[in-house]
Amino acid sequence: MKPRLATSADAQELVRLRNLMFEALSPPSDVDWQIRCAAAFADRLKRDPALAAFVIGDGTHHLLACAVGEYASRLPSPGSAAPHIGHVHSVVTEPSHRHRGLGSACLTALMRWLAEHDCSHVQLRASAEGQGLYSRLGFQVVADVQMAWRARPCDE
Repeated sequence: MKPRLATSADAQELVRLRNLMFEALSPPSDVDWQIRCAAAFADRLKRDPALAAFVIGDGTHHLLACAVGEYASRLPSPGSAAPHIGHVHSVVTEPSHRHRGLGSACLTALMRWLAEHDCSHVQLRASAEGQGLYSRLGFQVVADVQMAWRARPCDE
């Protein structure tokens, strides 16, 4: 099966697959995120050339696998003058369709798309289950310290 570029009509199915990923990591307590995410997919897949999702479906409107990512502008640095950096947001395959190469095909298509958009490198956060796939596709564990800062909600 060959991946295709997702459209805004795929928004609900992309959210459904993304929810499978989050539930596997730890069930989300925020139930409204899916509504916000579907709206973001529908809008951004229509108007944002920096976001792409590659999907494989079952021939109906049901998606079996996806890889979602985007690129952002970056400043030149030693060793790279490339104007963009890529980020993979999610790679998900329906549990009943795993280990058939669907996720790999979607991610390979996304990586090709990111390379076509002059990304110097691509980052992602890997689950233990996905690490083998990412390693096979050339991703390497980076020894950098990852840190995050989260803004407080406006109502605090």
